[in-house]
Amino acid sequence: MRLTNRLCAQHIGWHFKKHWLVQGKRVPRETGAAAELLRLAVPVRTPEDLLKPKVERRMLDFIGTGQRPIAEANAYSNSVSAACHSYDDNSLLIGGLAQAQVLTNTIEVKTYPPKIEEAIANQKLPNGIDRNIRNALLSAHVLDAEQVKLPKIKLIERPAFNLPRSYGISHERVNRLLVNKILYEIEKLAGHSLTVRRKLLDNASFRTSLCKDSDQIGFAINANKLVCSNRAIDEVKLKFNGNLPDLYPMKCTISIPKKHVVNSGNFYPFRTEATCSHPHTVFSFFDTNLVNTHGSEVTTSQFHARTMLKAFVVAVARAKHLHGPSADGDLLKPIVVQSVQTDGRTFHFGVFQLNTLNISSQNTLKNYWFHRESYELFSKCGQEAGRPHLENYNGDIFRILNAFYCSS
Repeated sequence: MRLTNRLCAQHIGWHFKKHWLVQGKRVPRETGAAAELLRLAVPVRTPEDLLKPKVERRMLDFIGTGQRPIAEANAYSNSVSAACHSYDDNSLLIGGLAQAQVLTNTIEVKTYPPKIEEAIANQKLPNGIDRNIRNALLSAHVLDAEQVKLPKIKLIERPAFNLPRSYGISHERVNRLLVNKILYEIEKLAGHSLTVRRKLLDNASFRTSLCKDSDQIGFAINANKLVCSNRAIDEVKLKFNGNLPDLYPMKCTISIPKKHVVNSGNFYPFRTEATCSHPHTVFSFFDTNLVNTHGSEVTTSQFHARTMLKAFVVAVARAKHLHGPSADGDLLKPIVVQSVQTDGRTFHFGVFQLNTLNISSQNTLKNYWFHRESYELFSKCGQEAGRPHLENYNGDIFRILNAFYCSS
C-alpha cells in the first residue's frame, strides 16, 4: 500500500513526529534577564563556556636545554652497538636440520636415549587407553564448539588467488586441547607419586644469546606448554662421534635476519630456588599448512630443525640462569631437555643434551640431538555423513609421550 498523507493521518506516530518537529523550531523569548545582569556588572556565560572551557597554552622557549628527537633509523643506537641475528617463533631455517646442527654445534643421533627406548619397549598400558585417546582426538578436532574465521590458505602456484575463508576450530585451540587431554591420561597412569614432581606451565617465554664465529645470535622463543620437574633429567653418558654437515657455500645464519634488539640478556621464567625449576619437556605448536617466509612449503627437515632449536634455547637459557649470563664454555654437568612439536596430526619427538655453550666451529666438544622421524597420529579426522570419523589411529605416539613424561 502506498504511503499517503491520508494514511499517515491515521497513524499516531505521525502526530508525535509533527509535534516534535514544530516544538524543535521554537525560539526562546527574550526575558530581559541577561540585560539586567549586565547592568549589575554580573558576567554572563553560555553553556558552551562551562562545558568546553578554553585553555590558553603558554609557549615556553628553552634555548639549549631541549632534548633532540632521535631519528627512527638510529632509535636503537644507544642500546646496542650493532644489529645481531635474531631467531624467534616466526623464523624458519631454510637449510633445515643440517643448518640447525651447524648453528648449534650438534651431532645428530637417529634414535632416542637408551632409557627412553627401554621404557617404550617395556611399558604396559591398560586396554581402554586407546579408546580414551580416540575420544580426545575427536573432541579436539571435531566436537569442540568454537567457530572462528580460520587463516587464509595460499596456493603457491597461484599466489594472487583468494580462496574462500572457512570457519572452524582455531589451530591453537586444537593443539592445546589435544595436548592437555593426552597429558591428563598420562598423569592418571603415572599416579600421584610422579605427578607431584611435575609442574605444567603455559606460554613460557625464553630469551638468550650466544656468539657463533664472531656473529652474535639472539634467541627469543615461546613454549606453548612446558613440563617442569623437581630434578634435572640424567645425562646420556655414552660418547657419540660424528661430523657436522657441510653447508658450503651457505652460512649457518643465512636465513636468520639481523635486527636491533633492545634487551638481549638472558631470561628464564623461574627463580633458581624454585622447587620445580628444571626444564623437562617443551611442547610447541606449528601450522605446517601455512607458507613460510621464503614463499615455499615447510619441509620435514625444517619442521625437525624447529623442534631441536626449541630445546636448545631452553637448555641454553637454563645454563646461563645457573652459571651466569656471561657463561660461554663447556658445562661440568650437561643439561638435557626433551622437545615435542605437533601440528595437531604430525608429532616429532627429540631429546637435546647441551654439553657446551661454545658453539663455534673450532670446539671439538659437541652437543647431542636424539630423535627419530615424525609420526602421524591419524590419516583422517573429521565428519562423514554427519558423524565423527577417525581413520588409522597410531597408538605409538601416546606410548612415546608416556615414556617422555616418566623419564627422569
